[in-house]
Amino acid sequence: MKKCLILMSLICITFSNVITAKAEVINPSTINYSKSIDEKTIVNAEQPKVNASAAIVMEASTGAILYSKNVHDSYYPASITKILTALLALENSSLGETVTFSKKAVFDVDLDSSRIGIDVGERLTMEESLYGIMLESANEVSYAVAEHISGDVDSFSALMNKRAKELGATDSHFINPHGLPDPDHYTSAYDMAVISRAAINNPTFRKITSTRTFTIPPTNIQEKARPLANHHKFINGAMPFEGAIGGKTGYTTKAKYTLVTFAERNGMTLISVVMSCDSIKDEYSDTSNILNYGFNNFSVYNIAEMENPMDTESISLFSNNNAVFSTTRTALKLNPESNIILPNGASLEDVKKEIEFKPITKLVEGEHIIGTISYSYNGMFAGSSDIIFNNVASDTLLKSSILPLQTVESEKGEDGKPIIGKSNISMKSIVIGVIVGVVVLGAGLYVIFVEIPFRKRRQAYHQKRNRRKHSSDTSYIDL
Repeated sequence: MKKCLILMSLICITFSNVITAKAEVINPSTINYSKSIDEKTIVNAEQPKVNASAAIVMEASTGAILYSKNVHDSYYPASITKILTALLALENSSLGETVTFSKKAVFDVDLDSSRIGIDVGERLTMEESLYGIMLESANEVSYAVAEHISGDVDSFSALMNKRAKELGATDSHFINPHGLPDPDHYTSAYDMAVISRAAINNPTFRKITSTRTFTIPPTNIQEKARPLANHHKFINGAMPFEGAIGGKTGYTTKAKYTLVTFAERNGMTLISVVMSCDSIKDEYSDTSNILNYGFNNFSVYNIAEMENPMDTESISLFSNNNAVFSTTRTALKLNPESNIILPNGASLEDVKKEIEFKPITKLVEGEHIIGTISYSYNGMFAGSSDIIFNNVASDTLLKSSILPLQTVESEKGEDGKPIIGKSNISMKSIVIGVIVGVVVLGAGLYVIFVEIPFRKRRQAYHQKRNRRKHSSDTSYIDL
């Protein structure tokens, strides 16, 4: 087992040179990860009408941008700031923790701003606090959660900026957890989209943001229950929108109206952000227009289904006789949840990809990400998938295919115990085994991830387009 792991480690470190030299590799710097994929690709689609100063639509599973307007300009976010506050609370606490409200939490926020009437010394659970933040946009609750997580607001703000940067934000600086106006508190539509993407992929956040109403029971101070209601009109029923699953509203006189919305249709989850909008009517109209634009003009494709070579007859080189590339027990796979997003009518043959491998210096039991495939369309980022290696399967696979060696039996002494340092396998055999492994695995990966995909992509694309043909012309009513 140990020898097999060492050899596989060497192979994983080495085969990147084999594949990268042959694969059609695109320079990562040519992929635009923050620009709309629709530019110069959707010639027949009418661009949506948008009144807001900035707006974006991002697909949640890939991060691909389907619509953009001034996405890197900085604006005051108002209460959509609370999406990041809620995300950090979920990442750094448990729902059952007790949040105790300090005097600062109650009185150091504008008493005329959005609140739910918490008193000094009152206690809520973190779960109750998060519902207060996301449904009623309670500023004093946001303040108390920040203190609970980091000790004080300044430390929490530092955590906000750190996490935003980790998620890919480039235009933001946060100074408080609630979004009340401050010259040093700003963000962009793009940054709010990447932050919102991390949030909606958190199951607890998804549950909270999709909730219409929630009741906080009596507390240690308040004898009456507090009913909460979601302010987002797509969620509370005031302005129904097909597929809406959540969002966050925001408004101050300086920020104007801001709105983040999450919606799902046909297996695709979209995130929309509008900023600096003049009216409630316009922010919801803008949101409806850009979400419909995304749903009507783009489709999602599963990468593992497109790239999986195990159901094609074209791989004659690697049959069931070779265990590494066996149709039933291959040690390599792609992330089954990874997708790419393309404009309707786009040719899958025009999709380019970069295959990048990550050297592994130590292998332990389980699955390992050994590389990434990134896809682009017309220079715009369309999606990516991890390449996953399972070294548990590799122990058997190496013995049966990559290393054509006999079972290792160490020379035994008179006492019947193995003599350390002696074996019936020569160094020459080990070297040959490594070379064979590199060649077989390298060539196999090249076939799997480079040679096969075009035919399979075309087939999957045409099948999916035919299935959707009956609904491709559907017109959705803008609300």
